[in-house]
Amino acid sequence: MAGDTGPSLNCETIQEYQSDARIACKYGNKCYQTNPVHISKYKHPPKVSATAAKGAKRFKRGGPAPKAPPSNASDDEHVSDESTDSASPKRKPPPAKPLGNNESNEGAKPSSSRSTDSPQASEDATDHFNSEPTMPPSPADIKLSIKQKFLFEMPEDFYSFWDFCQSLNGRNPALAFKDVGLELVGPFDLLSSHFKLSDNKRKQPFFLLHWRYYYDPPGFQTVLKGDDQKQFHVGYYRDDPKCMPVFLASNCAAKDGVFLPVAENIFGAVNALLNDSKKSATPFLQPKIQKLQKAIQEYAKEYGFTLEAKTSAMKQRDRKTVCKTFNGLGLLVPVEKKTEVGYRELIETDANLKRILKRIVECEKEDLKEKARDQLQQVVTAANIANDECDFGTSVELGLDLFAFGGSEFEQTALQLLSTGYSLLGRPEFAKVAQVHIKNRKKGSKLDMLSS
Repeated sequence: MAGDTGPSLNCETIQEYQSDARIACKYGNKCYQTNPVHISKYKHPPKVSATAAKGAKRFKRGGPAPKAPPSNASDDEHVSDESTDSASPKRKPPPAKPLGNNESNEGAKPSSSRSTDSPQASEDATDHFNSEPTMPPSPADIKLSIKQKFLFEMPEDFYSFWDFCQSLNGRNPALAFKDVGLELVGPFDLLSSHFKLSDNKRKQPFFLLHWRYYYDPPGFQTVLKGDDQKQFHVGYYRDDPKCMPVFLASNCAAKDGVFLPVAENIFGAVNALLNDSKKSATPFLQPKIQKLQKAIQEYAKEYGFTLEAKTSAMKQRDRKTVCKTFNGLGLLVPVEKKTEVGYRELIETDANLKRILKRIVECEKEDLKEKARDQLQQVVTAANIANDECDFGTSVELGLDLFAFGGSEFEQTALQLLSTGYSLLGRPEFAKVAQVHIKNRKKGSKLDMLSS
C-alpha cells in the first residue's frame, strides 16, 4: 500500500515469495485487507521501501509526481495576519453589557458543567503518548499559540464570540450559554483564565484529540458541546488547513457521521441553535432564550457579523464542491479546468458503496463477506490508481466515506487513503490529524484531553 515501508527486494525475499504455496493475491502490494482469513489464503509480494517505491512510480498522464510538502513542516510557516484580518470584521473591545445575574464577580469560584469523569479520556491516553515529544513554549500571541497546538488558525468571529461571552458571564465565559445546554470547548479552553495545562499534556496529540468526536473529519474543529447523550456538538469546518473555515456544522455522534451546516460564523450558528431551542423550551426557559438571542443579535449587528444560516459564500462553496461525501459536508479540491485533472468519480456509486460496507460489517456468511471485501478492494485500487494520475481528490473522498461510515475494519484503509491524498494535495495538517485520530479513535463524550 502507498506509504508502506519495508525491506528492499533481493533474491532471498523473492525466493520466499515464489516458494509460498498460497494463492497470489491479484491486488499485490495494493491490497488493503488485514482480515486473517484473507491473509491465510492469499500471499502478497514483499514490500519495497518507500524511497524505492517513489522512484519506481511514473504518472500515466506524463510528467513526474508532484512533491508533497513535508509532514513536519513548521506550523508557523502559514501564519498570516493579513489573511486573518481580511476574513472577518475588525475586532473591538467587548461592550460592558452584563445580562441578569451573570455579571463579573472576581474571586468567585467558577462553576462548570463538565462531567466529573471527563478527565478519564486524557488519563487513558497519557501513557500512550509518553514517547511523543514535548511541545516548545507557547507563543505570547494567543492566535499563534492556538495554531501551534491545533494546527489551524481560528477566524476573527471565534475571538469576538469569546469577548461577547465575557460580557455575559465574566467569571466563566465558557458557560455563558449553560442555560440552553451549550458549553464552549476545544480551542476556547486556551482563552480561559481557569485553564491550566500540565507539563505532561504539552504534546501535540492531546490537542488534536481534544473534544474530537468519533466522526469528526480532519477539517472539523469542535468549539461547542451540547447534550452528552446525543453527543451533540458544533464546530468550524474548513476545506484547506491554510484557509479560514467556510462554515460551522453540527453532528450527533451517538447517531451517525452526518454533519449539518449551521451558519457561516459562530454568532449565526448559536443564533440558529437558539431558534431551535425555542421550539421545545419550557415556559420557564423561554425568557432566558429570548434574552440571550437579543444580546447576540445586537452584538452581531454592532460588530458586523451576519446571522444568515446560508450565506452567499456558503452557496458558492457548494457549487465548487467536486462531490458529495457520506458526512454531508462535500469535498472541495483543486481541479484543472482544461484537463479536469484533480478528481475523478469513484467506480461505485454512493448507494452501492454503502451496501458493500454494510455487507462487510453485517453479513454472517464469510463467503459473502469476502466477496464484498473484494468489491471494496477494487474501489480502493481504483482510488490508488487515481492518485498515480494526479486525481488526488478521489482518494480523499473514499477515505472520508469510510471514516464517516465507521467501524474498525475500515480505519486502516481510511488512514492510508487520507494520509496519501492529503499529503499529495499539500494538506499535511489534515493528514496529521487523521493519523492521530484514527489511531486513537473512541466513541462517547469523554473527550476532554487536557484536564489534569
